[in-house]
Amino acid sequence: MGADQQIFAADNMEYSLTIDGLLMDKLLLLCKESDAVETGGILIGHYNSRHDNAIVTDVSSPPPDSKRGHTTFVRGIKGLQPWLQKLWTQQKRYYLGEWHFHPFNSPEPSTTDIDQLRKNSETPPLRCPEPVMLIIGGDPKGKWTARAFVAPKGSQVLEMNASTNIIQVDQKT
Repeated sequence: MGADQQIFAADNMEYSLTIDGLLMDKLLLLCKESDAVETGGILIGHYNSRHDNAIVTDVSSPPPDSKRGHTTFVRGIKGLQPWLQKLWTQQKRYYLGEWHFHPFNSPEPSTTDIDQLRKNSETPPLRCPEPVMLIIGGDPKGKWTARAFVAPKGSQVLEMNASTNIIQVDQKT
């Protein structure tokens, strides 16, 4: 597989997302297993010390109560809360946002994707005022692309483009 670390950054450099190559490999494997059906899950991690870079440290598989189709994915919740509680207690890691797969299609966010991202930024129990969304599109066994988005609370959704800029990742919690 061998995906490299992926860094996505908004044009204003106020928001960025970093995901390790091994985690991208895990996502691509989940996409391959899903074949022509959409899949997804949540992104877990922390922010750097400046709180401008969301650093993904783990990803979930689709919960078993997720609803999946050729052009739809509704993430379930079964098993997520105990896992999130364990990650918070043991590692101070938490929910950063969502990921999903558009099989054999572009990683273009749908209106539903954008609406969900905005809603997540306004949902108090998530405690995530700037949730992110990573969308993988294409053929995970061949040519695929990924796009990332952030929804700052009370603001428009911004795309974070794949970046070649050096961003200080700052792995400290």
